[in-house]
Amino acid sequence: MIVLSMCFSSCLKKGDDTLVLPVPDGKIPYYVIPARLQDSLRTHGFEIYEGIEPPFIEGTYLASPMELQYASDDYSNHFYDLTLHFASQFRRGMLRYCESQTDTVMGQSTVASVIGKGNNFTMYCLQNISNLDNQGDTLFRCRTATVVSGTIEAGGIRNCQYTNIVLDKWAVNDYYEMQLADINSYRIWKDGDSLSVKLAK
Repeated sequence: MIVLSMCFSSCLKKGDDTLVLPVPDGKIPYYVIPARLQDSLRTHGFEIYEGIEPPFIEGTYLASPMELQYASDDYSNHFYDLTLHFASQFRRGMLRYCESQTDTVMGQSTVASVIGKGNNFTMYCLQNISNLDNQGDTLFRCRTATVVSGTIEAGGIRNCQYTNIVLDKWAVNDYYEMQLADINSYRIWKDGDSLSVKLAK
C-alpha cells in the first residue's frame, strides 16, 4: 500500500547546556509550501487552519469516498479511498503521519507537523515518494508537500480535505513521466460523505 512511513525533523539549536526547539508560529512554513501556493489553495476552497493550539488528532481514519474538489492541472481521474494515520503527537505540533492507498508507491516524510485551534486542524508534511518495480529499481520519484485539514470529533474528521503538491520529480521514461503531475501543480480532494471515520485500534 502507499505506505508513507513518516519521520520528522526539526531545527535544533545548541545552547551551552540545552537543545532549544524553535517556537512554532501556527502557520505552514513557506519552505514547505510557498506563500503563492498557500494563497492558491485557499482561493480554490482548501481550508488551512492556523494556530498554535491544535487538537489531539492521533488515530487512524478512513476517507471514503474521495471526491476531487479542484485540480490545477485539470486532472479528473478516480482517486482511491485513503487511510490516514496520525501518531506520537507532541505539544509543539510535531507528529508521525502515514497514509495508504495502493500497493505500488512508497514514501517517507522529512517534516510532519500539525497546527490549528479548538477542534480545527491542519497537518502538513514533506514527502519523498518513489515507485519501484519488482527488482527494486526506481520507476519514478517525486518530492511533495501533503496537507490534511478538517475538524476533529469523536467519530472521526469532519469535512476532511487532502491535497498533494508536486515540488520536484523524476521518471525513468516518458511512460512514467506522464503519470506524474507537473511541478507546482496540486489537487484538492475531500471526503464525499463529509466524515472520515475513525477506525478501531
